[in-house]
Amino acid sequence: MRISKTATIVLIAIVAVVFIAAGVWVGISFAGNHESASGSASVSPYSAVYLSTGDVYFGKLDWFPSPHIENAWFLERGTDAKGNPTVGVYPFSQIAWGPAGDVYFSSNQIIFWTHLANTSSIAQALANPNAAAQSAAQQQAAAGQQVPAPTTSATNTSPVAP
Repeated sequence: MRISKTATIVLIAIVAVVFIAAGVWVGISFAGNHESASGSASVSPYSAVYLSTGDVYFGKLDWFPSPHIENAWFLERGTDAKGNPTVGVYPFSQIAWGPAGDVYFSSNQIIFWTHLANTSSIAQALANPNAAAQSAAQQQAAAGQQVPAPTTSATNTSPVAP
């Protein structure tokens, strides 16, 4: 059975259109131009990355040349003086050993990652860290706690707590 040149060209054109359509669909899906599960909140430029060590980092995630976060913040769990659990989100750059620049990850250590919604308190704090620190200080003052100098840290009662 011999296939004509016209049939061959039509078949190649159909295959090319299918591949282009699939590429466009994947590109749109990867770009994050979709809404959250509730359908009401748009996606922020910030992401959360959960590592196999249990560490969680927040910031602007980029995958090239390897996975990394710009202006990273990290989740810290602990307990207060009374033994109550606390959760805080802190700038990675303020760790005692003074890291500078982006935080790079080994891709085989990433368990999952997700975009944060614009309505996320962490996304809002990352977008405006000074306002988050002031809000945390106001909440602590309203609760009758001693107010430390404003920082970008938070506890489980802070607006940047997950």
